[in-house]
Amino acid sequence: MAKKTFYVVQPFGLGKRGALKAGAAVEARTAADAERIARRMAIVNAGAIAFSRDVDPESDDADPPVLIASFGQVPDSTLEAA
Repeated sequence: MAKKTFYVVQPFGLGKRGALKAGAAVEARTAADAERIARRMAIVNAGAIAFSRDVDPESDDADPPVLIASFGQVPDSTLEAA
């Protein structure tokens, strides 16, 4: 079966002592939607990223995430953990 592309928005807030803390991720329908949502989330959070990831539903194999957009403060190694 062909891979399916997932578009995800990950917001980041400030935790105790100013450390960045990941919020609840949100799935978007398209890359443009993901970028728009991330831009809006960054207004009320410390920052947000939008990324895509191709996943094979049958085997759960996933390609590395691809950054679409980044706004505000986000950890340097954000996509490495995804």
